[in-house]
Amino acid sequence: MVVRDLVCRSGARATAVMIAAAVLVSQGTGVAGAAADIELGRYLANECMACHRPTTGTSAIPNIFGMAEPRFIAAIKAYRDKTRSNQVMQNAVSRLTDEEVASLALYFAKTLKP
Repeated sequence: MVVRDLVCRSGARATAVMIAAAVLVSQGTGVAGAAADIELGRYLANECMACHRPTTGTSAIPNIFGMAEPRFIAAIKAYRDKTRSNQVMQNAVSRLTDEEVASLALYFAKTLKP
């Protein structure tokens, strides 16, 4: 049965189904289907900001504010999976869930300054 058939049989029902599908699609996902929550990201970011601050380009610690979500997620996953070396970062992110990584990525992508 296709959507066209649903509309013919029950316009209201099909509309509700399409609205629900649109809401699910618009929710967005970060890592492996984990939903990103910007407020959770803001909360978790406090630990990150102990070292990662907006810099002038002279710091060895990178500025992660405004970083694209896919780039942030790839970097964190590489540290978490220990395929990218930095013991401090590996320890810091080892306990993060996919949802927490996605939330941090969303927060830092949307935040240019703390």
